[in-house]
Amino acid sequence: MEKNEKLYTEGFNNGYLIAKHEPELSKKLASGNTNEGNDYLDGLISGKQEYEMEKVKGRLKGMSRKNTPSVEPTKNKSKER
Repeated sequence: MEKNEKLYTEGFNNGYLIAKHEPELSKKLASGNTNEGNDYLDGLISGKQEYEMEKVKGRLKGMSRKNTPSVEPTKNKSKER
């Protein structure tokens, strides 16, 4: 069965936005997915997953910046001759 790209893309975009602004609704939509093979619902779930992955990546990126000590070059006041 060929995937309808337009429906999938529309579902993906809507799934991303719903996950971002209405996470509880997004969970309900994803858990109630019994229509396998429905391109719109497949896109909806993929959009939700994409948003969640980006959110985790953002958290990890923020954590790495917080845990990395700031390194400032030290100025050696006594110069070597």
